[in-house]
Amino acid sequence: MKKNVLLFTIFGSLLLLNFQCRKCDGVDCFSPPSEFTFQLLDKDSGEDLVANGTFQADEISVFSITGNKKHELQFSTDSTAYFFTDQEIGWETGSENVSYELRLKPSTTLPFTYETQEVNKDCCTFFELVRFEMGAVEWFISQQNLFQLRI
Repeated sequence: MKKNVLLFTIFGSLLLLNFQCRKCDGVDCFSPPSEFTFQLLDKDSGEDLVANGTFQADEISVFSITGNKKHELQFSTDSTAYFFTDQEIGWETGSENVSYELRLKPSTTLPFTYETQEVNKDCCTFFELVRFEMGAVEWFISQQNLFQLRI
């Protein structure tokens, strides 16, 4: 009798495991992490600080403290605004990969926290932003996931 119960339990577990594996068959969804796109604005006037010459686009970088490396930034511009994008930052997941510096000039460094986590839900993997902090700098996130940093 005990043998039958054990066999039934094992068989039931295998059947359930097989069903769970099949529910995700054919589901192909993977969403890479969001990019960190930002604009530097004057906190009083709202003017773009690169467009007005306060900072030079080629001097702006994001540096990973934990990874001890400079991230590659892409930027786009029109006549009145510069937008910078870091595509690497969201891949550095977990609480041990959260410390960064926004380097604006050789002597101007703004430390910040950018924490993402990998989430598996409903057969899909995606990344979500858990925490963003940037000291004394005012910041806002637009509907287009643009970080407006007011310095």
